[in-house]
Amino acid sequence: MPPQELDGHSLYLQGEDAVATVIEELRAQIKAMAAELQELRDQVAKNSGNSSKPPSSDGLKKPALSPMSLRKKSGKKPGGQQGRPGKTMEAVPNPDVIVSHRPSCCGSCQRDLAGAPVKATCSRQVHDMPAPKIIVTEHQLVTVTCPGCGKDCRSEFPAGVEQPVQYGPNILGMAAYLHSAHLLPFHRCAEVIRDLTGASFSPGTLHRTLKSMHNALEPFENAVKAALQKAMIQHADETGARTAGKLHWIHVRATERLVFLFRHEKRGGVAVDDLADFAGTLVSDYWSSYVKLVCSHVFCGAHMLRDLKFEFEQHGQVWAGKLIAVLEGALAACHEARSRGEATVSNAQAFEVQYDWLVREGLRCNPPPEQGKATKASCLAMRLYWEKENYLRFLHDLSMPFTNNEAERDLRMFKVKGKISGCFRTKQGADWFCRARSYIMTLRKQKMDVLNCMTNLFRGDLVMPALGAE
Repeated sequence: MPPQELDGHSLYLQGEDAVATVIEELRAQIKAMAAELQELRDQVAKNSGNSSKPPSSDGLKKPALSPMSLRKKSGKKPGGQQGRPGKTMEAVPNPDVIVSHRPSCCGSCQRDLAGAPVKATCSRQVHDMPAPKIIVTEHQLVTVTCPGCGKDCRSEFPAGVEQPVQYGPNILGMAAYLHSAHLLPFHRCAEVIRDLTGASFSPGTLHRTLKSMHNALEPFENAVKAALQKAMIQHADETGARTAGKLHWIHVRATERLVFLFRHEKRGGVAVDDLADFAGTLVSDYWSSYVKLVCSHVFCGAHMLRDLKFEFEQHGQVWAGKLIAVLEGALAACHEARSRGEATVSNAQAFEVQYDWLVREGLRCNPPPEQGKATKASCLAMRLYWEKENYLRFLHDLSMPFTNNEAERDLRMFKVKGKISGCFRTKQGADWFCRARSYIMTLRKQKMDVLNCMTNLFRGDLVMPALGAE
């Protein structure tokens, strides 16, 4: 009979062995329920500050400031700092329009000043933009008769002039720019173009524009993928995106100068096959599909700090709190060494010794169980022990980053687009957006004029950014 069906008297009559058996069963149940309760409490306690959850998951009720925030106060006042050079608008030497304001009569005696000599002038400049206006250019093919042979000769339309009536590269480039760079949805983007120019621009026209841009950017995408394979350091990350009614994943491969974004139905596995032959150093979160790759690795230190913060605040793991301080000190030492132009951190060995001691302390406090599931603290300590080289690479090689923020920043706008538009209705639309964002983010990283480059794209001139990955 199960323990819950026995009353105390019946259990007593069955003897000491029966009582002991029931007590052990109850202990096992209590232990399992306590573990489940703790797991649920951990899920509730996690937020963007102490785990890998994105800030968007915090909801409208943001978590209260933690007593141990990873973001430290700089001690500086908001705004421009003392000694910082100011920057303001400057007058141009050759203004486009000059309006002279001359007094018509004397304010004292009322005499006419029409012929009076100019004694001095002072000026102020107003920088403004002209009101947008559609300019219609008509291309006419002229047929003439050759005076020598009598044959009729006719010219050809310029490249890009293909339809009886069509939009030009400036308005198409602007529409693509508003949609892909500033995330305006189809109908709102068409509405902005109509309001600004008076053109009867429709969402269908924007759809054809984006398709044309996608085709024109294919050489760029192929060149960037090839360049990334040769990079010394490459960042990788992924984020979910609702596409065609299902969960798909937007993957990013990036350096400080290049970005390649693509959609895939899988998060790992075949989705990372493009990295199978990568021979450089891959910077990533501790995701199993990346860990299995045979290249050199750097695992994101920001994710590690959040995991340590959670164990310290929620489970009282003192070693985790101390390790956060050690890692922050090591990171500050790296920044100082770079600012002084040094190649290495002089006290790197001391930081590594402290790391080793605290990780061993974490293993001592959280030994792996002989049977059953290990605790999160135990798993974290074991991971920091086995992956020490990949977590501390930034300390011994100042060219290595501490975090994977390079890739995460390139993915951030997909979350913003999700909030604006909700989802991608088609796989094709997601692929178009990924290629456009790859081009835009690469241009921005190289400080190039995005709008001008996108306008040139519709003139048949693909402006290629520098492909040096480093």
